[in-house]
Amino acid sequence: MRRWRRLRIIIALIVAAAAALSFRSWLVSSLAWKHTLRAAGFVDEMPAPGRDDRILIVAPHPDDEVLGCGGLIQQAVANGAQVYVVLMTNGDASELAVVLGERELPWKPANMISLGRTRQEESLRALSALGVSPHHVHFLGFPNNGLVALWRPEHWRYSDLYQSPYTRVSFSPYARTFTPQAPYCGQQVLSDLSAILHQLRPTHIYVTHPRDIHPDHWATACFVGYALATAAVRGADWAEAAQLWGYLIHWPRYPAPMRSGVKLALLPPPELSGPEAQWYRLPLTPEEAKQKLADVKSYRSQAPHFDRLLLSFPRQDEIFELLPPRTLAPHTRVEWRDRNPARRGLGGAEVKEVRLQLAGNGMARAELTTAPKRIPERGYLCLDLRTWDEHQLPVITTVYLHSRGETEAVRLEAATGAQALPAGVEAGPPGKVVITGLPLPARSQAEKDLFVTCYGSIRDRLTDPAVVSWVRFRAQAP
Repeated sequence: MRRWRRLRIIIALIVAAAAALSFRSWLVSSLAWKHTLRAAGFVDEMPAPGRDDRILIVAPHPDDEVLGCGGLIQQAVANGAQVYVVLMTNGDASELAVVLGERELPWKPANMISLGRTRQEESLRALSALGVSPHHVHFLGFPNNGLVALWRPEHWRYSDLYQSPYTRVSFSPYARTFTPQAPYCGQQVLSDLSAILHQLRPTHIYVTHPRDIHPDHWATACFVGYALATAAVRGADWAEAAQLWGYLIHWPRYPAPMRSGVKLALLPPPELSGPEAQWYRLPLTPEEAKQKLADVKSYRSQAPHFDRLLLSFPRQDEIFELLPPRTLAPHTRVEWRDRNPARRGLGGAEVKEVRLQLAGNGMARAELTTAPKRIPERGYLCLDLRTWDEHQLPVITTVYLHSRGETEAVRLEAATGAQALPAGVEAGPPGKVVITGLPLPARSQAEKDLFVTCYGSIRDRLTDPAVVSWVRFRAQAP
């Protein structure tokens, strides 16, 4: 009897020791995971959207909305929030999708338009499976791989339309378009986004991250940021209160590891992490992750079973970075620093720091520090300054800095149209570019309000921007 009692005591001690070790292992693992999240720049876990929230998700192409926000959509719908989705393009520039889907090579413009219709239907089916009504899905119909061209002053006006090299049209050829036969110019993009924003008055806006290396993705962030700032400048209280979030799709070696796994965690790239980052994590249930995976696979035109990138996004969480407006005072020497300069994509220069000094004589001096090297051959950096007027046609001053030391400056105004501007570049040490004699938009001197973006290219392509972000210079209240 004593032997059995002693044996039970030994077994109990073994079980207690095992439980203590298990708890210690869990505690260490939990603390290590929290340390990893803090090191990655996570602020906190994002609360699920509530019944009073109005969610607007803006995606450059069909499938981006589910890749970045598939779990968020499920939780928002389940909690009674209103969910709306805007698709900037119909993804009608995928030659591989045409070859795989229609078995035709070489492709023709009609094939690309047919692909655009197919991708529209895929988005509607996938979003319907997540609980989003087709009436809450808006297709703007702008050209795939052409959004950067529409952002630039050369194709901003209705008189300077852009023609897609894929569909060979300058207007949306799709029946399902927010503005029927929408002309391909930046002014129409701003008009459509402004109309949707004023109609919905969203409390939360989710858009592709401004540092995303796909040109359509960072251009989408520029358009949305500018449309939201335009509404705020014109006195819309809801625009000042709306939260703007960025979700990332394209970045070198992201997601890591690049493979399917609904039990894996999603972490931001090291280049976008750190103490200054504002990443939030939205945990997903296993059922939500599996539903997201099924929706990703439903985009059949993109051959998801053979695309590791697409299958890497359905995970145990989704991540979003809060993009707070940067409001700075003009007429003083101000600095805008971009965190963690590093080589990106295929390599090349990146803007590490921008200093913009606004003077009272309508001129400015801009100082750009590039890292880790000079602007690559055939590449350029672009500094873009915009203001607002009542006709939704901003005054735009854009300066292109070429690797050969050449400078082009373009100014667009409602009255005079596009015109060349004198602007000089001072000689400086490697990695330093100084623009002098930079004319500011006239209205910015009166209203003291500017919307500034900085971006660039690698060689002669826009597939790998040097840096994309924005800062809003605005007079501070005395």
